[in-house]
Amino acid sequence: MENKYISKRLEKVTPFFVMELLEAAKEMEAKGEDIVHMEVGEPDFPTPDIVKKEAQKAIQEDRTFYTHSLGLAELREKIQEYYLKTYGIDIEKERIIITNGTSGAFAIIFLGLLEKGKNLIISDPGYPCYKNFGYLVEANVCMIPVTEQTAYMLTEEHIANLEYKPDLLVISNPSNPTGSVYDIKTIKGLYKEILKRDGLLIVDEIYSGLNYSDKRFTAASISEDIFVVDGFSKTYAMTGWRLGWMVVPKWFTRTAQKIGQNVYISSPSISQFASLKAFDAEADIEMMKNTYKKRRDFMVRELKDMGFYIPVLPEGAFYIYAGIEKWGIDSMDFVKRVLYEAKVAITPGYDFGNFRAGSYIRFSYANSLERLKEGCSRLRKWIGGLR
Repeated sequence: MENKYISKRLEKVTPFFVMELLEAAKEMEAKGEDIVHMEVGEPDFPTPDIVKKEAQKAIQEDRTFYTHSLGLAELREKIQEYYLKTYGIDIEKERIIITNGTSGAFAIIFLGLLEKGKNLIISDPGYPCYKNFGYLVEANVCMIPVTEQTAYMLTEEHIANLEYKPDLLVISNPSNPTGSVYDIKTIKGLYKEILKRDGLLIVDEIYSGLNYSDKRFTAASISEDIFVVDGFSKTYAMTGWRLGWMVVPKWFTRTAQKIGQNVYISSPSISQFASLKAFDAEADIEMMKNTYKKRRDFMVRELKDMGFYIPVLPEGAFYIYAGIEKWGIDSMDFVKRVLYEAKVAITPGYDFGNFRAGSYIRFSYANSLERLKEGCSRLRKWIGGLR
């Protein structure tokens, strides 16, 4: 079939290199090779038993039909209770919408707020799906370079210096790929500057439960007009259940509902019923968080000792954004060589933007400490052969 049949909106959409590397690694494993995975951002822990049992119960009771398009009322109430218990804020249930993963939330928000001629502002480096969703709705994707000087985070000065209108700003907190964690003062500054320019702010808090710093808050506490996106994938080890939520301004609820009804009708019923128990899995969640922190400390120490440039300690998520400039190898070539020569899978900086992308790679430590040690041993040996 000729390319003329494919929408021009897809021309700028970039491949997700981490998934392509994962698929290449899987093909190598199928041939009997042993690969250490440090590329994909997926918890290696199983979903907590309490959640799985609730899913089994829902199946046995035939709760397999469409739910309300905004999500199960009971689950939205659970999320409401979560915000009250965790952050001390009372969010109206009407503002909480269940989505097909956080990707479903971004699809709805971008479809509702962006169009041709509007400007989407994201950081470079930043999560790649933000820009690709922007391209799909034909928005102008404006990537602002961030460096170690601001711990790879956007600041109100970045926004104040823009020569164009920032219609929609998206940040992740904690951040993918850098693991940086914003403090409330910085997000308030960003919101103030965006508001001044008649723009809107989205804060992606999917890694909020994997925050190792003392900067624990939600952007929903700053203003009811800030869009907050969160979900069950990372903190609760439920990636395959494809369930997220968003907290939106009241004026956007009906728009979100109309889009959701047409895009996916309702979120998966079994996943929703299972997630009713996710907030009760506190012991599992704490164990996973503490384990990730130990892995982070090990990886940062090992990688720095090998010569990787890590000027900012990641304070959340399960990623390390590391500089490789000293070896003079482009990040794409670096990760391909490491995969095929050292049997270790990592992600090139090109997945996260263009600014210095050839000089950075991302490590995921969502793997057992034993496997991370093996991966570092292989990497150390491979790097030794470069000198």
